[in-house]
Amino acid sequence: MLVIEYNTGTMPVLRVRKGKNEGEAYAVFSRKDPTVLGRGEDTEVCLDDNRCSRKHAHIMPASGNWLIQDLGSSNGTLLNGEKVDQGRLQDQATIQIGNSLLVFEEKENLPPPRREIYGARLLETEREEGGVFVYHAYQAALDRAVRVDLFAGGQAPTGELLDQVQDAVKSAARLKQDHINAIVSSEFSDTNKSYLVLKSHGGPSLGDGLAEILSEPLAARLDLVRQLLLITLARQEIPGICLPMNLTQFQVQAESGAGRILSAAALELPTLLGFLDGSLRHLPAYTNYLPPELSEDGESGSVQREKTLAYSIAAISYHLLTGAPAMGQGETREILEKHRELKPAPANLIDSNIPEDVSDLLGRMLEKNPAERPSDPEEIDPVISNFEPSAEVVEIQGDYQPEIELADRPQVSVTQPPLARSDQEPKPAISRARVESPLPARSSMLKNLVSLPFWAALWAALFYGSSKVAELLFTGAQ
Repeated sequence: MLVIEYNTGTMPVLRVRKGKNEGEAYAVFSRKDPTVLGRGEDTEVCLDDNRCSRKHAHIMPASGNWLIQDLGSSNGTLLNGEKVDQGRLQDQATIQIGNSLLVFEEKENLPPPRREIYGARLLETEREEGGVFVYHAYQAALDRAVRVDLFAGGQAPTGELLDQVQDAVKSAARLKQDHINAIVSSEFSDTNKSYLVLKSHGGPSLGDGLAEILSEPLAARLDLVRQLLLITLARQEIPGICLPMNLTQFQVQAESGAGRILSAAALELPTLLGFLDGSLRHLPAYTNYLPPELSEDGESGSVQREKTLAYSIAAISYHLLTGAPAMGQGETREILEKHRELKPAPANLIDSNIPEDVSDLLGRMLEKNPAERPSDPEEIDPVISNFEPSAEVVEIQGDYQPEIELADRPQVSVTQPPLARSDQEPKPAISRARVESPLPARSSMLKNLVSLPFWAALWAALFYGSSKVAELLFTGAQ
C-alpha cells in the first residue's frame, strides 16, 4: 500500500544572516505571482539595503522546484557565491543581494505572530498557500480550538478580486450545513491589509491522518467516501463558493463507536484566491486532485463549479480506497498532464473488494469532459443509499454454511450491493455472515388432508387394543 506524507506544517523561508535585517525571516509564497525581493516597500521581502534595487530579484515555483531570477538589478544577485541571472534554489542555498546575505530554508517552520486576532490566540502555522497563512488558534471566550486564515502583510487582494473574496465570505458566513463548518467571524482591516476567516473545529486535517486512514479496513474508508459524497451534494446548495477540494480542506473528528466524522471548510482563503486568480495548479496540495479544466492557464470563473467539485471529491475518494493518487506519482507538470489526458484504472481493478457501483461512480466523476460527470442527487443518492444499512435489514441468526446450494439460498451480494434505481425503494440487505441453511419446506395443506385417515385409523387401533388388554387383566384378577 502506498502512503503519501504531506509536510503541511512547513514552508520555504528566506532568513537574513547578514545585513540590517539580520535575524528576520520571510515566507516564500507558493503561488502564481513570484515572491519579490528588493528595497521597495511594495515587495514581499523588503530589505533595508542601499545597494539593493527597488525590485532586485524574485523567487517562484516551477515544476516542483524553486527558482530565483535577477530582475535587472544594478549590483546583481549571487547564488551560492556565483553571480546568476537565474538559478535553482536548494535547501540552505545562500543569496547575496547588496550587503544582505540570506539563506533559503526549503522546509522551515515560520512562527506565527505572537498576538491575538479577534479573541483568537495564534498557536502555530499549519501551512501557507498562495500568500495566505492557515493557523491553529485557540479562542478563550468559547474555550475551543479554531482555525484562522490570514493574508500575510501586504498580500491581501485589491480591486475586483477583493470584492469577490468579500462576497464569498459573506455568503459563507450565512451557511448552515451539517457537513460544512460555517465561519465564526470575518473582518477586513485596511490598516494591515489582512483578511481574516475564523472557523470552528480547528484540528487535524484529512491529510494529517492519511497514513493511518490508509491502514484501516476498507469498510472504514468506504464510510469516509460516503461522507465525501454527501458533502458533494451539500455544496450543490451553495454554488457561489463550490470549489475544488484537497485533503487539507477536510477536518476529521474521531467519535467513539462512530468511526471518523468528516467536515469540510465552508470557505478556505487559499482555495478561494487560487480559484479566482487561476493559481491553483501552482499549489502542491491540489496537484493530485485538480480537474483538467483547472490544470492549465484559463478563466476559472467560466467553469461549472459543481463539476470541478465532483472531480476533486472523486480523486480524493479514489486515493482513500486504493491507497494511491488517481494519477500516480511524478513531477507536478507530469501529474497535471495526466489529469488532462489520462483516465485512471477502475478502483475495483486495483482492489477487487471495492464495490462495483462505487468504482463506476468514481470513474464517471473523473471524466475529462465536465458535462459527463455525475453531480446531481439523482445520480449519487442511489450509491450513497447502498453504503448505509437499511432500516429493513433482515437479521437471520446462525452461521454461514458454505455447503448451501446456490439455488436454495437467498441471493445476496457480499461486496457489491445491488445498484438501486432512483425510482425504486432499496431492497432489504442481508449480511452473508448471518445467513443460515434454509428451513425444511413445510407440507402443503392438501398433503396433510390426504394423510389424516391413516393417523385416525392408527389412533383408533391403539385405543381398541389398550381397552382389550385392560379387560383381560381385570377379568384375570377376579
